[in-house]
Amino acid sequence: MGAAIIVCGVLLGIGIALLVLPRGVRRPRSVRFWFDEAGLAGVPLAVIGAVMTTVAVIVGALTATVIPLPSVAPLGFVVGCGVPIVALASARDRRRQRARALWPDVIDSIRVALRSGSTLTDAMIAASAMVPKEWRVAWTELEVTLRRGSDVNTALRRLQRVLADPIADRVVEAIVVAREYGGTELPAVLTELGRSVRRESGMRREAQSRQSWVRHAATLGVVSPWIVLALLASRPENREAYSTVAGTILIVASAGATVVAYVAMRALGTLREPARWLIGALND
Repeated sequence: MGAAIIVCGVLLGIGIALLVLPRGVRRPRSVRFWFDEAGLAGVPLAVIGAVMTTVAVIVGALTATVIPLPSVAPLGFVVGCGVPIVALASARDRRRQRARALWPDVIDSIRVALRSGSTLTDAMIAASAMVPKEWRVAWTELEVTLRRGSDVNTALRRLQRVLADPIADRVVEAIVVAREYGGTELPAVLTELGRSVRRESGMRREAQSRQSWVRHAATLGVVSPWIVLALLASRPENREAYSTVAGTILIVASAGATVVAYVAMRALGTLREPARWLIGALND
């Protein structure tokens, strides 16, 4: 009985991982980029894995305490594995939203500096006043690197990796290509890029505000059944019923249905994020 529960829990965990993880994050190199985009650039994967395992154990223990059923403890551990992924996905989305709102001003700052006759190095350094505080460290490192006379392309690639943002990829690639093939058109390219980012940001804000109810409904639909189960499990006769083979199958099947429904609702209420096509030059 216990072994069957564990096997069901492991299989459910694999299914959750395949459903929750974005399609492009199932390759080792893409996993590194995905964590970078969530704001964990520079944090070793081993440390991230250790933290996620700790969270899973804590969530599993708390779940087993709140709902004292044999089948719930392994399910709680499996859910605990998904909690950090969902949290990091939300942090990644918020990070991209903030970046999308701020990049047009940064691009305009670089473009205006270039128009006024400043060098690319001076234009990038001047743009540090426009970047959000979470980028300040990366931009300060870029400034120090450029003032030392280091290679501009290498410094920009390092900035691109730390920022881990699709718009940053486009800006860096535009600057690198312009430097290699003549930078006279760079201000015009940055002008068009700033306009497209502004239009995209406006459309996404409007669409996300309309779809917010879908995301809230998904969260409510996930939490509600398990609150009811916790209340039912507080009575001894209900615990005995749910501890049987039929009760265990019912709980595991319900957990699987909950995960599938949550992923489907989130997919309906979330806009597809632009892929980072321009990261071929970034090496592990």
